[in-house]
Amino acid sequence: MKNILSLVLCLSIATTALSQNLDITLLENLTTKSFASIDTYMIDYYGYEKIKSQNEDLQNKYGRTYKHDLDNTIVITVISSKDDSNALDISLAKNYKVQEIKDKLVSQGYTYTGLENFEFSEFKKDKSVFLVSEIPNEEGKTQVKVIVE
Repeated sequence: MKNILSLVLCLSIATTALSQNLDITLLENLTTKSFASIDTYMIDYYGYEKIKSQNEDLQNKYGRTYKHDLDNTIVITVISSKDDSNALDISLAKNYKVQEIKDKLVSQGYTYTGLENFEFSEFKKDKSVFLVSEIPNEEGKTQVKVIVE
């Protein structure tokens, strides 16, 4: 019995160690920051690298790989809107687990409101909306979109 508990504990720790956490607070802050200040915020404060965007006037793209493992990569595209908010399009490598992202959103006060186009789970809190892809794509990447209504 003791060996079984030890094995379960080791497997639990290993799964947690391989899984990457998504910073919901960072994403919420990005939707409300002025578009002009996002470079400083992402690069200096959070350590992301800026990726050259095709249309630099309307969007900025940032990437970060944790622990030198490409399976822990996150790419965040910040899209400027006409109002005071920004939209986000996020691509997550395979070590980000969809169910953990959903659980974290709920634990931070978001309410699951259903499926959007049978492809994304929708979560809302106040005016923030998170759309989390149900199934990673063929490359193992999960897509998350964040908008402010």
